[in-house]
Amino acid sequence: MNWDDLKTIWNRQNLPAGPAADLAALERGFETKRRRLARGLFRRDIVEAAAGLFVSGVFAYTGWQMGQMGWPIGLAVVLMLGLTGFFIRERVRAHRLRLDADAPLLAKIEADLAELRHQRRLLLSVGKWYLAPCIAAAVIFGGTTMVHAPIVLSAKLLAGVIMLLVLALTCWGVWALNRRAVRKQLEPRLEELEKLHQALLSPS
Repeated sequence: MNWDDLKTIWNRQNLPAGPAADLAALERGFETKRRRLARGLFRRDIVEAAAGLFVSGVFAYTGWQMGQMGWPIGLAVVLMLGLTGFFIRERVRAHRLRLDADAPLLAKIEADLAELRHQRRLLLSVGKWYLAPCIAAAVIFGGTTMVHAPIVLSAKLLAGVIMLLVLALTCWGVWALNRRAVRKQLEPRLEELEKLHQALLSPS
């Protein structure tokens, strides 16, 4: 193959997309990603709220079955209902801030930027508002049931250690997954939207 052949092949290649094409691609895919984000958050809030109600019901029934001995489980129920209320509040907030389909593109981008920043704050602080009440509720429930369980002390201690280990590994996994989601999903999407937002604001 000689130089002329190489030059002919090169001339047939597609030209690099360039910054303008990148922005055009971001704009074309914006609405799809916007709807995907909204659906994902909707599913998360509904699933978490439903799970919170279910766990609260299980805790409440167990405490009721135990009678007066199970009164500490009421605190666990309150914690889980509080967490359920948090996700319901998130749904109400999202519905209140939802834009019409014919809203300007700039307004939609700014709304998505605000939402993504809000979600990033939630994921980075998941230990405080999500894991802490879950851990406290699990410890109260597990501790109360084990203390009054008709088994020997050594078995109670072993069950307690196993429960704490499982709880610690689960919470670490949730924390790590949330950090990964911020790093791999939210931050790249924020960078894309900030780039598109800046391009729309800058003079042509």
